[in-house]
Amino acid sequence: MPRVTSEAKKPARISRRAIRLALWALPLAALANIIFFLWTLDGRPIASIAERPWLLALAAGLSIVPWFTNVARLAIWCRFLDVPLALKGNIRVILGTVIANSVTPTATGGTVIKWGFLCNEGVKADKAGTIISMQIAEDTIVMLGMLAFALFYAFGFELPAQLRQLDWVGARASTAQALLFLVALAMILGTLVGAAKRGWLGGKIARVTNNLSARAAELWRNVVSDWKTILKGGKLVVLASMGLSFIQWAARYSVATAIIGFAGGQMLPLLYWALQWLTFTFSTMVPTPGGVGGTEAAFLLLYAPFVGPSRLAAVMVIWRLILFYIPTGLAALIFLGMRGRVRAEA
Repeated sequence: MPRVTSEAKKPARISRRAIRLALWALPLAALANIIFFLWTLDGRPIASIAERPWLLALAAGLSIVPWFTNVARLAIWCRFLDVPLALKGNIRVILGTVIANSVTPTATGGTVIKWGFLCNEGVKADKAGTIISMQIAEDTIVMLGMLAFALFYAFGFELPAQLRQLDWVGARASTAQALLFLVALAMILGTLVGAAKRGWLGGKIARVTNNLSARAAELWRNVVSDWKTILKGGKLVVLASMGLSFIQWAARYSVATAIIGFAGGQMLPLLYWALQWLTFTFSTMVPTPGGVGGTEAAFLLLYAPFVGPSRLAAVMVIWRLILFYIPTGLAALIFLGMRGRVRAEA
């Protein structure tokens, strides 16, 4: 029987709790969305909004593309860094992160969660930090490039003439608010850590904080060393991973376009892609699991000019089900099945 260390037990407990919570909460949230969807139809048959049914299947396929790209990216980096992570462990990390993100506030982010799952699979803490930091850097570069092109193309070609001259104050304001929120959070955490290290919050807390700070500094030095190695001989690895990142975000943020087309709306893929980025920027300011409530409100607000009022709410519900609830529920079931097989083999 494989030995389980005490360090691995905590992430395992977190993953089990996340799955139990997801399996209990997600069906209820999905049911609430379905009830709202039926109410918005106001007695009309569901087929009344299905103008292009094949696009719904396309949307469903696009929603799970990030699973495959994330697995491939993690495999690429593990191989380059000589991290012995099997395919099953790789899949558990990706699916576990999807599940845990669904039951934690969006602003929390998946970084710490993914790091915990990697460590739970036996990856060293510094290697896990390197992998995650590289993927964050790749995603940031890819997202900014795609966003710049999407906005250029959307405002230049896709937007109706009457909307091209609009000053999108709300878009800029929401982005600024999200950045200010992150800066304020960092300042508060920095102040608390500084006070703890100086003993202002008690001697015991000071010892724990200084110990954690020393470990974090060592982790940072190891990550920097790995980055130097990557910059010397890992350029092709970075390019391959960034290519997968492009596919990942292009697919994920195109689900809304497919669903709007399914409902007979005008398909403006680059504009809708940019609005998806803005929608999830809004959701980071909502302290609810998976950004529930804020994400839906942002979608209704941002897509109102482009989707008819009689179909907007229905489109939003279908989008939320296809992009979030159904994939997350499926991920939880697959994750549980994989854990069951691991126990049986043990």
